[in-house]
Amino acid sequence: MTETSTKAPFFIVGCPRSGTTLLQVLMDAHPDISIPPESHIFARFSEIFDNYGDLHQDDNLKLFVKDILNDEQIKLWGLKISVSDFCSQLHERSVKGVISLLFELYAEREGKNKWGDKTPQHAIYLKEIKTIFPESKIIHLIRDGRDVAESLSRVLIGPKSIYGIAHRWRKYILSLQQFKNKINSDDFLEVHYENLVKDPEKELSKIFDFLGEAHSDVAQYITKTNRKEHYVNAATIHGSLNQSISGQKIGVFKNKFKLRQIEIIESIIGKELTGSGYCLETSGKTQIKINEMIVFFMEDYLLRYLIKFFRPDMITLIKRQIKFELQFRIRKLLITMKNPRR
Repeated sequence: MTETSTKAPFFIVGCPRSGTTLLQVLMDAHPDISIPPESHIFARFSEIFDNYGDLHQDDNLKLFVKDILNDEQIKLWGLKISVSDFCSQLHERSVKGVISLLFELYAEREGKNKWGDKTPQHAIYLKEIKTIFPESKIIHLIRDGRDVAESLSRVLIGPKSIYGIAHRWRKYILSLQQFKNKINSDDFLEVHYENLVKDPEKELSKIFDFLGEAHSDVAQYITKTNRKEHYVNAATIHGSLNQSISGQKIGVFKNKFKLRQIEIIESIIGKELTGSGYCLETSGKTQIKINEMIVFFMEDYLLRYLIKFFRPDMITLIKRQIKFELQFRIRKLLITMKNPRR
């Protein structure tokens, strides 16, 4: 575990449905790199890190470790370790030490010596990540926002209207651009989804160079990765993981959206699209009508819940979401009541 702890970690971020899971499983095929299922650790804990108090005190440390290990997202990793055993292996009694050991234990189980995290939502927690891991590297996977909108419109989570989805993509891009301008350029790499699927070998080589990792056999990570079995949950959500890598999903919005829909999307994110190297299909200056806004509101605040209600696995899905959300809110309430920030 010593060798693992000396290597700078990396974080893969980007708007959901931008191909981050594909990049994750390709990189995880590297013999030295380990990327567990999404941790959401900063999204679920960063607001309350300070509330655990001084982690040099045993009670505070044990409570923090217990909450981390019992988190619904972390439990998906399948780590089998007690709080006391975990604490005994810590090389640093701090938030950084706990998070590092968590990922190191997963990497050690996989026989790897470098760890990374892939949680798209961490794109809006990069300041917190860099504060705790100043040596970390950030990989931003960006995809055409119009294709992201087409993909997000077909999934359960998040907004359902093209209006809501476009604003969501824009929020991620602006947040990442602002962060990029504030840090050392050597710590930030932007990769385009379109380039990754067109020439994965070239893009992976670029990424491994960025991380300082050897990549003499990059081709085997692409052709021999059993992506479906290693990421069972992800494969059921991301159907494309079961398919060969290709550029067939580039520009898919052109065949899925009507011209009016494209006009609306580009009126919201046109500036960010062109700034990221994408060409517009329209002028990007259309006005959205009141009746269209009403429809968008209905799609985002009614349709998305009706879709969930009529799913055959509705009960299982709702149970998981309630459990996930309740754990987050109850933990936050209890720890802030016990140790309010000063």
